[in-house]
Amino acid sequence: MAIQKLRITFQDATEVDVTPTLEDTLAFETTLRKNPQWGSLQSNAVKLNPFRAWNALRRSRQTELTWEQFTSGDTAAVAVEVIHDDAPTDDTEDADLGKGGTTDQPTS
Repeated sequence: MAIQKLRITFQDATEVDVTPTLEDTLAFETTLRKNPQWGSLQSNAVKLNPFRAWNALRRSRQTELTWEQFTSGDTAAVAVEVIHDDAPTDDTEDADLGKGGTTDQPTS
């Protein structure tokens, strides 16, 4: 399984990349249990990655923002996106194999 990385974009266009861990996901679940007004895990799909990103920032001491500051007001993040690794896989390395070559040539 690949490690998921998240990119946080702030209002001033600053971008910060973080790598959430299991600790950040468990912190989200703990916070849900402590705040029943947030609802169930299923009803919080939109909050999951922003919370994991924020907690990863806090855990790595890259921010002192509270959750409320991270999600609203002048200090709020405007986006949290999953960073997709665009490196080619073994399957794509041979995608151009045979293109541009001569056709109908005998093999010996």
